[in-house]
Amino acid sequence: MSVSKLLHTVQAEEYEAACVLGRQLLPQLCPETDPETAWLVQDAICSAAHQADDYEFMDSVAVQLLHSAALLERPDLQVAALCKASTAKRCLGQVEPALGLAHQAREGSIDFPADSPLRVQVYQVLIAALVESGNFQDAWALHSLLDDCLHLVADPHEQGKAYWTLGNLAFLVDQPQLGLHYHDRAAALLTPAKDMLLWARFNRASTELRLQASLLDQATRDCLQRAETAFELIDAGDLDRMGLCLTQSRLAALSGNPEAGLKLLEDFAAQYAGSGEHLVPLYQWWAELLTTLGRDALAAQKMRYVASWTDQSTGEQGASK
Repeated sequence: MSVSKLLHTVQAEEYEAACVLGRQLLPQLCPETDPETAWLVQDAICSAAHQADDYEFMDSVAVQLLHSAALLERPDLQVAALCKASTAKRCLGQVEPALGLAHQAREGSIDFPADSPLRVQVYQVLIAALVESGNFQDAWALHSLLDDCLHLVADPHEQGKAYWTLGNLAFLVDQPQLGLHYHDRAAALLTPAKDMLLWARFNRASTELRLQASLLDQATRDCLQRAETAFELIDAGDLDRMGLCLTQSRLAALSGNPEAGLKLLEDFAAQYAGSGEHLVPLYQWWAELLTTLGRDALAAQKMRYVASWTDQSTGEQGASK
């Protein structure tokens, strides 16, 4: 069992390769395997799967991680595993299980010392799950707790991700100036050289929230330009390409050129070959834009597309319970 090779692959940020290696290593873990070794392997694989956006794999490994933490009788490892399990569920769209796991993580960390960096992870995971479930005010009630303990995070890049979370939350509770403050701090800490994809996603998401808050200034345009430049340098997936198109369209429409915004959507949809479910946010914006232009029939057509995928998703979730 090449644990050292797996750890080296993760440290080298070769996440997809780490997932391939992880799938080979996991069957070699048996009941007789030292729980500390099992934890080391599972934790590395779980992190790699998260970075590779392989959330189903992350979810399955997180279950094993929780088992290893229980065998080791380490509350800190149990909380860390709960955080990863919650994140996997949230990324899979399983909001209620994600929220339940996040609450368990917080309960498990209550007695941790005030200087435990795990508190940061717990607050981030819980806030993300609350936001995903639509409990914005409950999430906002935690924002100062997260802000107050960010000094415990040694890695500036990780600090930047936390400030990104806080900025998103501030925008969602209609505090755009505070959202800008947090996002500016995130931009100063996140490093494109360390993670170009994350940098691209951050700038795209920040632009989207700025536009939804009607902040149509040069800073917003510069933010989108950074996202566009970053996405040109990487092989973006379907969701990222869809998100970028949606934000570009929104900027065009809010800048007084809704026809250009529609053209961006039409061109993207015409050449798109991925999962139709990924286009739901784009079609929602498309319908909204058509409605503002008085093209109600076309808007209704786009919403029927949204409903078809939403109903299908609801049906699948109901069948799985």
